[in-house]
Amino acid sequence: MSALSNFEKYLKIISHPDKMIPLTKLEFLNPNDTVAYAVDGTYKRRYGYPDSRAFLQEGNINISLNNGPRRTASVRFENLDGAFDYAVNKLWFGRRVRLSKGVLLDDGEEFYLPQGVFYLNSPKTDWKPNSRTVEYQLVDKWAYLDGTLFGNLENTYEVAVTRKDDGTYTRPNIFNAMQKILDLSVFTHKDTSFYREKIDGMIPIFTDYYNNKIATISEYKDRQGNVIPEQKFPMSELPHTVATSLGGTYGQVLLNLNQLIAGWIGYDATGALRIEASADDINDIDKPILWDFSEYSSTFFGLEETANPSNVYNDIMIWGESLESNKIVGARATNRDPSSDTNANIIGLKTFVESSDSNYTDEQCQALANYYMKRKTVLQKSVTLSCSQMFHLRENNLISVLRSDKPNKPIENHLIQSISLPLNTTSPMSITATSVSDYPDVTEESMNEFLNNKEE
Repeated sequence: MSALSNFEKYLKIISHPDKMIPLTKLEFLNPNDTVAYAVDGTYKRRYGYPDSRAFLQEGNINISLNNGPRRTASVRFENLDGAFDYAVNKLWFGRRVRLSKGVLLDDGEEFYLPQGVFYLNSPKTDWKPNSRTVEYQLVDKWAYLDGTLFGNLENTYEVAVTRKDDGTYTRPNIFNAMQKILDLSVFTHKDTSFYREKIDGMIPIFTDYYNNKIATISEYKDRQGNVIPEQKFPMSELPHTVATSLGGTYGQVLLNLNQLIAGWIGYDATGALRIEASADDINDIDKPILWDFSEYSSTFFGLEETANPSNVYNDIMIWGESLESNKIVGARATNRDPSSDTNANIIGLKTFVESSDSNYTDEQCQALANYYMKRKTVLQKSVTLSCSQMFHLRENNLISVLRSDKPNKPIENHLIQSISLPLNTTSPMSITATSVSDYPDVTEESMNEFLNNKEE
């Protein structure tokens, strides 16, 4: 059977949760990311490996739409024979696992969807007469970047923009700089070609949104009085040197690089580092809908709706740092969309201001202002759904809800912000999401325009 037909069977099965048999699988990975062995709570694997039935399907997978760490989980094992001890030559520091959830298809075939690649962390043992268990907290692969498991920088780490003799500049590509960090050795902190030694040997997924997009730095005088001509360069290249001091982390370097493009950065369900442009998903309404919920469906158990007006901003001002002493760099995004119930013409200006020396161009400031506008508008409303278990839902994607409790029974599309998925076979899952109809059309303005209008 093709993967597509199996996926269609899976969708049919999860729409009838009373007939669904959920499955959980935990794969222990070799240093090259191949599978050493797997446990799934059902039957014994080949001789020499732990009994699958020792895997107690308890705990949760928690997913949040963040820049940085996104996925955590907890797993528990019956450990009478010590097979799951946290010890050298057993389960030890740096061991990666892949967690998958799925269903038993009608023909008896197992169908799984990945939920994340994790490192084992914080083992907790519980010993009682006739019982010995061990529980592991799982952290996603960002833990090898943010100092949780890999430690901090021993020296300053710098991605440098250099000026050549002809007055032009050599600007590193932002995505190549990110790739170089992942290619560093965990043993020497130097470049390595050996997959098993790399911080992350898996190929990252980079956005192509910035292809052919250009940033501009106007003509200016440097500190020595030299006139530096106007510079135009791809927005995928560094506008200035990015440096992180000793004691920092590679994760911070990646976040600093990501800030230059106002992107989303984090590990996806397959374990790949994924960088997406936030500007590319401003129009979330165009995304495919992963599931339709209504009170008439057996998958829907109810929802809670909350509003947080204190977290709402409808006017975002981002100030940057110019290389030219007499030039202002910055941008503004304002919600004046008449279809938005929090636009500035209704509730007045509620302004959020940020000053960052990471942005040297108006284009980058505008991208960041638009990104903040989206995030700080949708925080005003959120829904938390309780539903039967389903395993294909992903953060930053859409679900729909038929609101039969509202006049005219509208169908509202919501962007998934977080998911809590139990490992057992009976408990409901929860989804927190925000309505895409709350995302306004943005009025853009450079800071130079703002200051000129203010003087008038």
